[in-house]
Amino acid sequence: MSYRKVLLFVTVCILLVFLQAGAWAKVDYDRIYRDTLAKWTRTQTVRDTFSVEAVYWSEELVQAWVAKYGSENLLSSEEEEAYHRDYLQREGLNRYLVFEVTLRKLKGPALYPMDFTQNTYLVDDKGNKWYPVKYDPGFEEKIHREFTGKIYFARFDKEGNPIINQDTEYIALHFAKISISPSLISEEVLLRWDKPYLPPDYSKPEWRPLLEEEILRLEERIKELEFQKENLEEQKKRIEAKIEELQQRIKELEAQKSAQS
Repeated sequence: MSYRKVLLFVTVCILLVFLQAGAWAKVDYDRIYRDTLAKWTRTQTVRDTFSVEAVYWSEELVQAWVAKYGSENLLSSEEEEAYHRDYLQREGLNRYLVFEVTLRKLKGPALYPMDFTQNTYLVDDKGNKWYPVKYDPGFEEKIHREFTGKIYFARFDKEGNPIINQDTEYIALHFAKISISPSLISEEVLLRWDKPYLPPDYSKPEWRPLLEEEILRLEERIKELEFQKENLEEQKKRIEAKIEELQQRIKELEAQKSAQS
């Protein structure tokens, strides 16, 4: 074998080694996303008649989805960051806690959730309870086979603090009266996520609310404070009237006392 052939053979072997090493080192973003999706999914079946499945779109799951999307579409790091920011804004994930819920009838009559906004809420280990800010209207319709939609809860409280923080031991999504069947109407579903807090970097632009949303939030806050102010002013007037009444009564009693002496 000539020197050139030997050199070519060695070169090809080295390239094959590098290519194989590269293949081994390639990250399987699809598998990571599927594993992360399973981690944040909860399911409960009620008497083999219907089931409720919920995916909590946590920061970890969002990042896994963005990495999968970026890998499949060959995005640069800048493009992936832009997609991440756009995805959060578009899905409302920077403003809401989002749960993707599937109600599935397994057998028996159709499902027909009753008073959905009253019987569906998010609760934490301290007993704090939050009702949906908005949800897909299909949750209030008859479900003959299954329905998947999203339920949105406020991500921040009225003071702008995250609902889920480092002290949160768990959150649970509660459902009741999903079926109007007499034998099932009292059944309740509770889907629980332990240690749900994953600290996103709120300083990043993708976690900042749109200016329009921030203005609306502040306007709503002003309205609430003005309402509280009106209530306090009314309470102040009632207290002042009561003080005046008591002072008048004191004067009457003092007058009676003077007359008796």
